[in-house]
Amino acid sequence: MNIKSISLYNCPFSSKKTFKKKFKTCTYSAEKFEQHDTKTIEHIIPVSLGGKNEYSNYLVVKRSWNGLRSSIPLSEFIRKYPQVKDNIIKTVSEHEGEIIEGIDWSSEVKKTLKQAIGLDIFAE
Repeated sequence: MNIKSISLYNCPFSSKKTFKKKFKTCTYSAEKFEQHDTKTIEHIIPVSLGGKNEYSNYLVVKRSWNGLRSSIPLSEFIRKYPQVKDNIIKTVSEHEGEIIEGIDWSSEVKKTLKQAIGLDIFAE
């Protein structure tokens, strides 16, 4: 079975939990997750805009940031909250070369981010 094609929605609860545990800070705010914070899966490209339920399309964020973005395209969200771009770069870079749920998560996420934003934010 190709792990890339597995959706978090189809994965056992333990896989979702394991994926979220890898992240110590919110990808959007760069704030450390506290015990009371709820970690949520955020789609880089929202499903409503054609995004897929794949690890390469997931970020881990605080529930409040997930709700703040909703299904706004990431490029618009970054225009509204410019600090998010640097925080995404920081989080993805921190996981460089790390295999998460069977994929080189940072490499795959970089591709999805480029597609979502229309430019390579790591090459700037």
